[in-house]
Amino acid sequence: MKTTHIASLAFAAIFACATLQAVVVTITPSSTDWGNPSGENGGGGSSSITNTSPRSGNGSVELFGDRTRFVGLGNFYDPSSNLGLLSNLSSFTFDWSVALDSISSLGLNYTPALRLHLWDGAQRSELIWEGAYNAIGSVTKGDWYTTGGSDNFWQYQAGIGSTLIYDRDISEWQSIYSPTAYIAGISVGAGSSVGSDYHAFADNVTLTWKDGNSTTYNFETNNQGVSDTGSTSLLGLIALSSLIAARRLTHKRR
Repeated sequence: MKTTHIASLAFAAIFACATLQAVVVTITPSSTDWGNPSGENGGGGSSSITNTSPRSGNGSVELFGDRTRFVGLGNFYDPSSNLGLLSNLSSFTFDWSVALDSISSLGLNYTPALRLHLWDGAQRSELIWEGAYNAIGSVTKGDWYTTGGSDNFWQYQAGIGSTLIYDRDISEWQSIYSPTAYIAGISVGAGSSVGSDYHAFADNVTLTWKDGNSTTYNFETNNQGVSDTGSTSLLGLIALSSLIAARRLTHKRR
């Protein structure tokens, strides 16, 4: 009976975890759901996937100022572009690095920006991560950094501008937006007025949802495949642990 009970618990755990996925999606220059629209560049800015500074594989998004956006998953100017409710999001993170030759008009420690593009009724807005509002100290050029799940975002509203509030994380912004506010797209880039000599990189943009699922967009110069990093390995570990426990119990009964 004890062996049967352990097996039952194992199958229950496997069933519960089977729905949780930490998926890594490889994005290449040929991908159609990510790119750099010409209208999102200004002052000589541009962004593209290159192998200049690889992060998790053979590539990353290379960013040049003055202003650029590398846009993913939707058209954030279109209210019909709906990727999911803001209220269902748990965290929004990415990896970033400032190039060795970068010169910033906004200070030595200016970082790339991560943007969550939203619609709330007829109002379009952005929640924006930048290092200046997250106690980022001295930035070492050439090093890679990873943002945290509870980092702060500031808000820009189309037609209104910045709210001048810089100390709210995703959960706090969720209490301000309506329950029907939804994500229309995401992007990484460099902000306006940083200067044409700004040079940086971004990779591993991750959306994590409250149901435990997450998707990481990993930028590569060629296809590295799509992997499920969470559920498969976790199921294998559970199955192996359960098998070991069952065998130990059977051995004791002998």
